[in-house]
Amino acid sequence: PKGELHFKTDNDQLFDFSIEELKEAGWMISMVTRDLHNSEYVEGNVMTEYEEKFAERGKAINKLIAISPKK
Repeated sequence: PKGELHFKTDNDQLFDFSIEELKEAGWMISMVTRDLHNSEYVEGNVMTEYEEKFAERGKAINKLIAISPKK
């Protein structure tokens, strides 16, 4: 009931779609950044293999944290 979803992607369209879908489903978005590695949220970030690859190419990584709806 009090779950959190941490979502990272380099795909801007998927990220925008995900935000809208989560909101529509009743999730509360508690954090959003469109450039994780140059944000205040980078501390403690564990980079995935894909994240490393895209970051090395200069692609910004999007991240959000959403809180599950109460049911």
